[in-house]
Amino acid sequence: MPSGFERLLHHSPTPSPPPRRVSTTSRYHLHIRQQPIAARACGAGDRDRRPVDPPPIIQMLLTDFDAQASDDIDILQDPRFTVGCFLVPETRGSFSSDADGDSALREDRVGGTAPGQSTPLLSGKAFVSPFFVDEDPDPTTAPNHPSSFDHTSDRRMHPAPANGLKPPAAFFIFSDLSVRTAGLYRLQFRLMNWGHVEDTGQSMPIIAEAWSDPFRVYPAKDFPGMRDSSTLTEGLKELGFVELKTRGKGKGKGRRR
Repeated sequence: MPSGFERLLHHSPTPSPPPRRVSTTSRYHLHIRQQPIAARACGAGDRDRRPVDPPPIIQMLLTDFDAQASDDIDILQDPRFTVGCFLVPETRGSFSSDADGDSALREDRVGGTAPGQSTPLLSGKAFVSPFFVDEDPDPTTAPNHPSSFDHTSDRRMHPAPANGLKPPAAFFIFSDLSVRTAGLYRLQFRLMNWGHVEDTGQSMPIIAEAWSDPFRVYPAKDFPGMRDSSTLTEGLKELGFVELKTRGKGKGKGRRR
């Protein structure tokens, strides 16, 4: 493991996320394929784990991606990529999702700890490696890879290819995140490649980032219950991501509203 990367995996509480060094020329993009919606506040111990529902699923996109190019496929399969997740209180109470416009405004906010507390509010696996699949398990909701010729394609959805082929994809799946305190939050996701540290000896840059929509963490008595699993969640588990827990046809525990 490269020097310094262990500190990222086992980061101590800090007043803000790591210094913002997002590359402006990066080919890489993060797309939040599955947004967090709600969670039940969990206790301080590891035994009381209440996962964010649904589990956030992030997809890495490449500008001008070519599914026939071995180099592009190799990038999607590169295990040296990692995405870090940081919890940020949504203090303004706004439900807008302008990630680019909000990033600079939130750099001075609390990143995962409450004022006056040393225990992180966010628990669980906050740094994850890519999970590559040869075929997207839910191609009808798959995003376009950005194009340098059509800048509007970055966030549009497209139907399954006419030839019936399902595109390959690289996901970063946060299956066990929990939040200790009730409130309104966002999650910030940052893409890094620890191979940069290994190859150059320099600090690890942030090569892409994305912000989730605001989501509510409820006290136990107010939590509305877990939702049924999405087609994407069920498909990723079937393809081998066994850490995902699936619920369907009323099998989710808790009250529903």
